[in-house]
Amino acid sequence: MNPSDLGMEIRRLRKEAGLTLRGLAETLEVSAAHLSDIEHNRRRPSDDLLRRIARALRKAGATLEALEHLATGLDPETREWAASTPGVRKLLRALKQSGRHPLEILPAIEKAVGRKRPGPGRKAPGK
Repeated sequence: MNPSDLGMEIRRLRKEAGLTLRGLAETLEVSAAHLSDIEHNRRRPSDDLLRRIARALRKAGATLEALEHLATGLDPETREWAASTPGVRKLLRALKQSGRHPLEILPAIEKAVGRKRPGPGRKAPGK
């Protein structure tokens, strides 16, 4: 999954619904410039705006679940786990505030975890 997929999908759905950028922006009560930034992946929509986009584009086949998956890279089960796990929630909140897409930093996280994670049958340091 590519971080640019969300904006491209919103644009595709908007066009399939026969809506102009300005028309959808008016429906969503955001500026056309703001929506354009989202479609061109210069800006990520808030959770609330993503819900409104899914509702507005439902007839074109949009689902909140699919758009959330594109926005976060997480399936519904993983999103639920992350929302119910305080440490993960805090980490994801910090990531969101950084403005970077999770997939951009995943290799660095995997590398860091891989160095510290014990192999099968080995104890973690300090245990």
